Amino acid sequence: MFAFLKKMDKSSRVLLYTCFFAYFCNGVFSLMMGSVMPDLKAVYGLSDTVRGLLLSAHSAGNLVAGFVSGLAPLYLGQRRAITLLSLLSYIGIVMMVVWGNPVWLLLAFTLTGLGRGSITNFNNRMANLLSGGSPAATNLLHASFATGAILGPMIFLGMRTAVSWRAGLIVAVALGAASIWNLSQMKIANDRPDRRDKTNSTLSFLKNPSFLILSMMMFCYLCSEYAINGWLVTYIQSKHELLSSLGSTAQEQASGLAAYSQTMATLLWTVILVGRLVCASLSARVPQKRLMLGASIGVAAFFGTMLLSDTLVMVTLSVAGLGFCMAGICPMIYSDAAIFTNTYPLATSTILAIGSSGAILMPTIVGATAERFGFTGGMSAIFVTMLLLVVFATLNATVKTRVPKEYAGQTQA
Repeated sequence: MFAFLKKMDKSSRVLLYTCFFAYFCNGVFSLMMGSVMPDLKAVYGLSDTVRGLLLSAHSAGNLVAGFVSGLAPLYLGQRRAITLLSLLSYIGIVMMVVWGNPVWLLLAFTLTGLGRGSITNFNNRMANLLSGGSPAATNLLHASFATGAILGPMIFLGMRTAVSWRAGLIVAVALGAASIWNLSQMKIANDRPDRRDKTNSTLSFLKNPSFLILSMMMFCYLCSEYAINGWLVTYIQSKHELLSSLGSTAQEQASGLAAYSQTMATLLWTVILVGRLVCASLSARVPQKRLMLGASIGVAAFFGTMLLSDTLVMVTLSVAGLGFCMAGICPMIYSDAAIFTNTYPLATSTILAIGSSGAILMPTIVGATAERFGFTGGMSAIFVTMLLLVVFATLNATVKTRVPKEYAGQTQA
């Protein structure tokens, strides 16, 4: 699983570890946003539709990041560009703390998405370049995100109980400051790519069917992941069938359901972390296209089971199974696309942008549908994208990959 590290020199390993920590911080604040949604509603009086728009604004920032973070290094250099862009995430978090005006919050969530998307783009491209497209490297990178995602709701719940919900967000900002410092100290070879080299700005890979299939897989996956991250806590808190199992009084039931919902968010990402480590190990023996297909089928099956479940045991098992199957899909998409991302700098930006365009739509669709049909109806919209994910994963596993003629297949530092 760690064989790729032995092929890297010390400076490359330090650079990769910097990416790991930045992605860990991304995981912390990303899952906090789902956890803080009930508090934003209570404190600022937001409707479900507005909260859905906030989550979509975050995804819109991700979409913009796909292009900005791909082009900014041509003018600012990679180190300076990613340092400045990642700073935007934590500016957005501070904005959530100080004011609850919906327009202000839309801007705040957009900035968090812009920063998060830039880090995602930089980290995944750098991991592919440094490791030569190793599935183990991308799974371990995404495992660092999952570790942060596990701790995010726990940190938030602990700080919310001990101090306030605002204190939980401030912890994320403090971690972000450490990440930004690390990024500002990086030493990157070829820090400022040559703008005269057409491969640094071309979009010719969009003509490749293999790239488009992977992009649509990312579209469907991010639709599902962002909507689940944003609405899982609220969805579980809306399941009144669970109340009788959580206490004898109304107060006990309400507090028990709130704690259980946050625990499920932590469980989801705990299992995702385990799943990514398993995928990192399996990828050396099982073709990742086959792994992605099996995982996609599992995601649809467990999510459907969660929607139909009305007991603590079944909901918990469904969330655990969902997380395990979700685990390796995103990192393996990036790894499978290494033949494009290691050749064309804008390929990583584009696959992220296409995925983010779907993630913009789904949280809003869930929120708007929930106001009319309840949260089970709203969450059912996600199931459609999961079925499409199975379709594209099947195509990815059966259609012959078209390797771009410019691809050298060599590790770069």
